[in-house]
Amino acid sequence: MSQTIDFIKDRAVKTISAAKQVAATWTSPEETPDQMQAQLESITGNSSSTPPVVGQEEVTSAARRTMDLADGQWEAQLAELHRRTVQGLNMAKNKFRNDSASLAVLSGLTAGSNSRKETLAEALAWESAWSNLAPAWSPTTTNTLAAFKTLRKQCAEDLQTAFSDARTDWRAEVEKLNSMADALEQADEAWYADATRVFAAGTPEGDMIRSTVPTTYTPTATKTPPAPAPATGTGKTP
Repeated sequence: MSQTIDFIKDRAVKTISAAKQVAATWTSPEETPDQMQAQLESITGNSSSTPPVVGQEEVTSAARRTMDLADGQWEAQLAELHRRTVQGLNMAKNKFRNDSASLAVLSGLTAGSNSRKETLAEALAWESAWSNLAPAWSPTTTNTLAAFKTLRKQCAEDLQTAFSDARTDWRAEVEKLNSMADALEQADEAWYADATRVFAAGTPEGDMIRSTVPTTYTPTATKTPPAPAPATGTGKTP
């Protein structure tokens, strides 16, 4: 999209205002002011209309909230899975410190993940070793092999799928919002192009249109964000 949605909405509001002011003299054959208003409200919403219009911006925001919730739930359980992996693996290395064969298996395992992918891989490797070496042993009463398997499966399948599905839905709503904004942008540009041909510069209507409707988008200068802190724990990399 060549413009920001905020700029497009602002221009639409001013275009509609200008269109209403000249409606007695000229109305675009493509869209009336009311039709342009409806197009704008399909994006912004209108709680005062009957029935209320839920705009695509709110739909997109709701999809983002759902994705963020799924992301948070997955991340929390991954953090717990990582904690149990660290606990179980380190306690197992201590338990089997005098068993060279078992220790050889455990010495190749790690529990220092910096990403979700690594967290899941390390948990699976530890679960496999645990199942082969001492399936009846538990580091603590709550960190049992059965509980660990359930948690790892939940993280690797259920929660990951829920997040992936929510992210797909959010992206679809973003694309829909962008498409609607593009259509509104094109409609505004088409109205302005025709209106400035109908009303020449120097006429009251022509000058009103040219001074009211913005045509140039100037991006706001932004500061360079600080570098992110080094990743720790499970990380945030999918």
